[in-house]
Amino acid sequence: MLSMALSVILPGCGSSKTMVSARQEADLMYYQKDYLNAFDKYCQIIELYVSKKETVSAELYALAGKCLYSADSHAAAIPYFKLAEDAGYEDEQILMMQIKHYADADNLSKELDRLEKYSALYPDGNDIKFVNYRLYLRYCEMQEYGKAHLRYQTLDPEYRDDIAIIEKQHLVCTKLGRQDEADSIARQLYNLNPNNLIGLNYMAYDAYINTENEYVAAIKAYEAKKTNAAYKTMQQKTAPLAARYKKAKELYIRLYNQYKRPHDAAILSRICTRLNDKQTAAYYDNLSKK
Repeated sequence: MLSMALSVILPGCGSSKTMVSARQEADLMYYQKDYLNAFDKYCQIIELYVSKKETVSAELYALAGKCLYSADSHAAAIPYFKLAEDAGYEDEQILMMQIKHYADADNLSKELDRLEKYSALYPDGNDIKFVNYRLYLRYCEMQEYGKAHLRYQTLDPEYRDDIAIIEKQHLVCTKLGRQDEADSIARQLYNLNPNNLIGLNYMAYDAYINTENEYVAAIKAYEAKKTNAAYKTMQQKTAPLAARYKKAKELYIRLYNQYKRPHDAAILSRICTRLNDKQTAAYYDNLSKK
């Protein structure tokens, strides 16, 4: 039934009137969702054109393929879609059917080809939101970060607001060296979920490193002069940093307790050292070595 090489040819279809009638019958079956019988009828019409050495309408191949796809014979539909496209036929539906088939088959290159073709031909198509989303995911998987960043701008809020997508965009911006954007995304992730790894990691490190840099700068300034005035200035600059170190400590404790990363414990040890809490510093130093 699913082969084009059918032995049954439409009886009496020699006239154009009969051909029109057969096509109407096939179309009616298709729109009534009687897909396998419609497929048989379309194939009979195709066979007759071939037997008469006449050009087969590309739309007939497309319809035959749509029948098979709609009857869950997805792989069998693909050759008919190719015949239709080779003959110059295009429409959104057969592209989407191919996209979904190749996605299910995990055929990255062919899915990507169909996605890019859809995007080029139907920028305002019915499924363009989904196509942009799939293209973004595929570009990320391929580490095509420049293309991914451009495609991200086209994503519908339905997709852009998904935390998994926001996390991917953080990676994209990081890989492209767009650090200000990456930092902004990290803060966004923290605001959406204070326990998100990317967001919490950014907030903890930002709180620590800015405080640490100010502390080190104040110490170096004093050591360069080592006068009473320089010492007083150092005290004035470092005294307010204790509260900021405590905030960084709170964030890093949350980070370590959730993800148990040794380097987070190492930073906690340094923070506790700055806070003159030697016992806790030693505790986290030990954890950093496990």
